[in-house]
Amino acid sequence: MIIVTLDRLQQWLLRAGLAMSVVLLVRFAIDFYEEMPWWLAVPFCALVIIALWVSAANVFGVTKTDADYPHHWGTKRLMLLALIPLGFLASSLDCTGLSLRGCSLFCTLVKLAWIPLMAASCVVYFVTKKRGWLVAIAGMSFVPLFPHCVCYNVGNTWWIDRIGASPLCYGWGFTVSLVAVASLTKGRGVGLSLAVCLAIIVGAFGFFVSHHYFQMPW
Repeated sequence: MIIVTLDRLQQWLLRAGLAMSVVLLVRFAIDFYEEMPWWLAVPFCALVIIALWVSAANVFGVTKTDADYPHHWGTKRLMLLALIPLGFLASSLDCTGLSLRGCSLFCTLVKLAWIPLMAASCVVYFVTKKRGWLVAIAGMSFVPLFPHCVCYNVGNTWWIDRIGASPLCYGWGFTVSLVAVASLTKGRGVGLSLAVCLAIIVGAFGFFVSHHYFQMPW
């Protein structure tokens, strides 16, 4: 009964996460396309489409049999788990850079406390192999989406003008977590999921360098 309850909770979290990712990334893609040159907008929108497609495939795909045995860890699955906190860290660097302080108190708490806590949860899940920890990781991933960012830029402007703060700051990190958790839960598309997560994180680190050190693209 406990396993069935955890499976249902996990499925609802994944579905809610997919809906959140669609809203955040599609809105971001629209704003980015309208404001940025085409040679930046086109690959950005392509990544959004691919990330959401892989997310949906993982969330709604049929669970593979070997997914019931998380102790069968391969290199790709281990990397996928490790990319969950790294995705949030990359999103944090995009906003705050190397500073320990964020644009708001909540942003600072996420960077200094919540992301390390998520990393620790990933380690515990890897060690214990207990499904409940993967469900906990999925739930914890929603916390950084609380509207808190006040950096008035292309991605945040639409949200700040309407609700006073933006939930987008950790949007890409959340998508990495969604893709990874769904893949680890269902045992599906591990290689493709890993490639998408790596593409998002590499892109985020690239933005971190270009934005904070070369003021590009803004």
